[in-house]
Amino acid sequence: MTARFFRTLAAAGGLGLLPGLGRAQRMATPTPPSSMSRPQAGTPNALPAAPGLPAARPAQAPGQTPAAGALPPNQLAQPGQNSPASAAPVAGSPGYGQYPVVPGMPAGVPIRAALGAADTLRLTLPEAQQQFVQTNFQLLAQRFNVNLAQATVVQSALRDNPNLSAEVNAYNPNTRQFFPFGPGKAVDPNNPTGNTVVLQLQQLINLSGSRAKLVQLSSTNAEVQQAAFEDLLRNSRFQLSQTFFNVVAERRKLDLLRAQRDQLARLLVGFREQLRLGTVAGFEVTRLELERQSLEKDRSDQLTQLGQDEAALRVFLALPGTTFVAPTGQDLLPAPPAALPTLADLTALAYQYRPDLRAATKQTDYAQQNLRLQHALAVPKLTIGADYASYGNTYAHYYGLQTAIDLPVANRNQGNIQAAQVGIQQSAQGLNQNKLQVEQDVAAAVEQVQRATDLRRSVTPEYVATIADVSRNAAADYKRRLIDLVSFIDKFRAYNDAQLNLIDIGNRLEQAKQQVNFVTNTPVFKD
Repeated sequence: MTARFFRTLAAAGGLGLLPGLGRAQRMATPTPPSSMSRPQAGTPNALPAAPGLPAARPAQAPGQTPAAGALPPNQLAQPGQNSPASAAPVAGSPGYGQYPVVPGMPAGVPIRAALGAADTLRLTLPEAQQQFVQTNFQLLAQRFNVNLAQATVVQSALRDNPNLSAEVNAYNPNTRQFFPFGPGKAVDPNNPTGNTVVLQLQQLINLSGSRAKLVQLSSTNAEVQQAAFEDLLRNSRFQLSQTFFNVVAERRKLDLLRAQRDQLARLLVGFREQLRLGTVAGFEVTRLELERQSLEKDRSDQLTQLGQDEAALRVFLALPGTTFVAPTGQDLLPAPPAALPTLADLTALAYQYRPDLRAATKQTDYAQQNLRLQHALAVPKLTIGADYASYGNTYAHYYGLQTAIDLPVANRNQGNIQAAQVGIQQSAQGLNQNKLQVEQDVAAAVEQVQRATDLRRSVTPEYVATIADVSRNAAADYKRRLIDLVSFIDKFRAYNDAQLNLIDIGNRLEQAKQQVNFVTNTPVFKD
């Protein structure tokens, strides 16, 4: 009965976990996909399969049949182009948890040009950051604020234009003529010229140097806008890297869940046949059905989250909605940092390079310069001018000199001066708050990367081997009927949880390193 039981399961494909059948299944060649189909959700660095499981393929987007030979990470399949054949294994290939860094696109090749007609874009993090800086609409819009501030500097440096006014005689009551100009007009004995012309030329003179102070104020405002642009770039790059690594982790989880789901599906085929023959209890099939349904729910949740993060990546990179971004070049378990910078060193870097701190400092300078400008504006401007009148004054030809100035009796710009003084106090408090925030951000980032590094160092090769043994021993024990179905499912789930935990550990370390780069605005961790 036992021999018949295993032969039936093997014929139905239900014992794919067993080493012998697993090797036979790995020899099968899947059908090549269409060049226009989207890759199935997963990751370029496939998770290692448990002993006895078919080897996990490179991650694909939902709905695509895996190809027999994977394209290079930076090569996109074109319509009508066949995938290259799979390369033979090379001696000394990376083992579990160690993946070669995939090279990016050739230098000088535009990312959009490489996309072509295909709808999958494979990018490393540096390539994604380059694409983001070049095409992100929010950055481009914010950059215009810097240009506007620089134009204000040019405008504030311009001097006041002189004022020219002219007045002519519109009606001569002696000759009863309108606009008595030119030949043929009646002669006025009191004014032989026949008309009166008055010309005035005036110029404002700045007595307090307010224009120079306004130029200085506008220059500081331009520096504030530049720092604000750099801070937006810093925040956006951090959000991009977060989303990038989340997509990597979600694709790897989908790879694992898909492999586990397929394995349970093969088991169910065999157990349903045994249930029909009456050699197994119905609860065993039901138990497998419940486990498979749980995996389907987890996979659906991962697909939903992946869809949201993919949409965010497309917004960052200004890509159409039909494009699927496939991150490449990231290891499952990145090596922990050899040495961690000290808190004092990172705080010094943050004080030197954080654009938000520089903007807050410039804001205090702006407030002080504004106070000096308001004091200067309290001094009235002097108006000087010259005028000429033809038969419009005491003499036939009158030349005069004019001067005028406002008397600061009631309005001495008191309100604006008071507001500028309050602005200095306000900006000082804002700067103190910003310094405190910088210190707290750095301290939290250091603590986060230390915890992530310690957690990564706890994953030893012996621990990884133990995880593999869980699945291997479960399959062998179940084959010899040393454990029942419930124990097998428990070990199956333990292996699944352990693999998901490894993905989270790697993702947590990458996110922690990016957090340090973010709070210091320097590439402390370049890998």
